[in-house]
Amino acid sequence: GVVVMSYVLVAASFCYMILWMVALVGVYDKLNLITTDAQGNVQVTGDQLNWGYFFLLLVALFWSEQVFQNTIHATIAGVVSTWWFVPEEANSCCSKGIWGSFIRSTTTSFGSICFGSLLVAIIKALRVMVESARSDSEGGCAAFLLCLVECLLRCLEGILEYFNKFAYIYVGMYGYSYLEAGKNVMTLFQQKGWTVIINDDLVSNVLFLFVLIIGGLTGCVGL
Repeated sequence: GVVVMSYVLVAASFCYMILWMVALVGVYDKLNLITTDAQGNVQVTGDQLNWGYFFLLLVALFWSEQVFQNTIHATIAGVVSTWWFVPEEANSCCSKGIWGSFIRSTTTSFGSICFGSLLVAIIKALRVMVESARSDSEGGCAAFLLCLVECLLRCLEGILEYFNKFAYIYVGMYGYSYLEAGKNVMTLFQQKGWTVIINDDLVSNVLFLFVLIIGGLTGCVGL
């Protein structure tokens, strides 16, 4: 049931991507950046897209991406907690625990998911704009400063995404608001110290090493 729900949300995100691309073309057309020559060929002319429109379009794209992703994350957290405390409600494909968790994630907890996702989306949009400005710069001091800003934004993005991973577990399990879930995450880190973070980092490294070994063995067999 969780897998089917995930595929449905992936399909929904794909449809939204198509809608976003249509909106992007519409903005270009509205600003007269797209013209048609005598032969009917479409050409992009004029200046680059206005930074304000560019920022809003990026926020809309990244926000929807984060919302879909975090909705799945919170739903799975709710399903796992239901299976742990009330196993009989999460023991089948279409059990009550699965659809109950999904309904909570898309109704009462949806505001918390959207709020946390918006924070990440804004940072992602700013980072992409800084990357675009750095690629258009001619080097020198401006490029160096833009590189520093990009590095800072990447760090903030990584920290917030890691924080959200724990916060949405509380949202999915207990139905907390985003701020309340954040407070509980900070309490968790204060009580457990850096043990939780270190364990999580070690697990990801072990999985990466395992994938690397499997890939190497597969390559050797192919040779």
